[in-house]
Amino acid sequence: MSNIRFDHIKVKNLHEYAERVLGSAQPGQFIPITMQRALAHANNPYAAKDDIALLVAIDADEEVVGFFGILPLLLRRGEELFKVHWFTTWSVSGKVRGQGVGAQLMAEALSLKLDYLIVGSIHARRVCQKYGFWERAPLHYYWLDATGMGHLNPLVWLRRGMRKMVHLLRIKREVPLKTNFIKRVDNWFAPWTKKIIYQILSGAADSLLAGARLEEVTRLREASTTPEPRPNVELHRGADAVNWMLHHPWIVDEGQSVTEQMKYYFTDTRPMYRIFGVEITSPEGEYLGFVTFSISRKSVDSVFLKMLDYQFARREDRRYAFALALRYGRQHQADTIEIPQEMAQYLRPRWLRKLLLHSKARIYQCMPKADDSPLAQAWEDLVFKLVDGDMAFS
Repeated sequence: MSNIRFDHIKVKNLHEYAERVLGSAQPGQFIPITMQRALAHANNPYAAKDDIALLVAIDADEEVVGFFGILPLLLRRGEELFKVHWFTTWSVSGKVRGQGVGAQLMAEALSLKLDYLIVGSIHARRVCQKYGFWERAPLHYYWLDATGMGHLNPLVWLRRGMRKMVHLLRIKREVPLKTNFIKRVDNWFAPWTKKIIYQILSGAADSLLAGARLEEVTRLREASTTPEPRPNVELHRGADAVNWMLHHPWIVDEGQSVTEQMKYYFTDTRPMYRIFGVEITSPEGEYLGFVTFSISRKSVDSVFLKMLDYQFARREDRRYAFALALRYGRQHQADTIEIPQEMAQYLRPRWLRKLLLHSKARIYQCMPKADDSPLAQAWEDLVFKLVDGDMAFS
């Protein structure tokens, strides 16, 4: 479309812009940002006031028809810090879908000549590949299925067998792992299997946490531990960034968002959402480290727990983070617990790992502003963590 203009919304203007746009929006109207996201981006400790946080596509009728979110952060290489940017949102109104507005938004973002990173959906990955984004081997992590139904349901075994057969016969047909009937079978048995599995897991969690002092906090102490050996090249997340995330969640409980009845492509509310930190000290009062979690209810019968940031002075103290994940999983009756790959070693005995853990992969891509930019030079050595990107917020 040739009659599209692009507004560049800076960090310093983002809150005022959101108030103006959302204040006049009607139920069902396509909107470029929610108030809670605007507040979060406006308070990003790693953003400068003149950094661009949002690109908005406006058509000839002065209507918002697309948007592109940009989130500044820091890349650490040795002791040096460099500004890089995440793509966080990218959507086009149904009014202009298929007319090239999404491609124009991408072109507008790339014209800013910034170092970009993105992690997202399969569709976003394919689009970025067309634009020449660089790609790395995937980051592997796990979903702990506290119901066990991913392996205990015999109908799932049958579907897996059908998938393999279709693949061997080279039949171009999608075989979903779970049908509506299989999901109903899961729902029937999951409350019972989950109760048994958490009884088994709780003993291990209690033994790992024995003697430790735990305190739930909404703000971590700034004077942190001396961290365990860390990669030479990583995305920097200090206590200031973690506290920012804890204080400015992107998702709120249902009924608490002014944009709940408007058309926003990304998650705005959930039936329940909570994000919090836990500080751990030894019986003698020595500060050992912290871990943060988010817990959300995505539907009536689906509770999801995520392990987010963690930091300990000693590598062996990571066990506290895993034990806390099990404890909070049981407390909230979480169906799924998302954990980094390195936490799987603490799930014992071995048969429990095979029964409960499901391997997942996340693809990170980048578009350096130049071949010699900080991101380009660091890309091959950059060590990603599960909390990297906007996934920790959503």
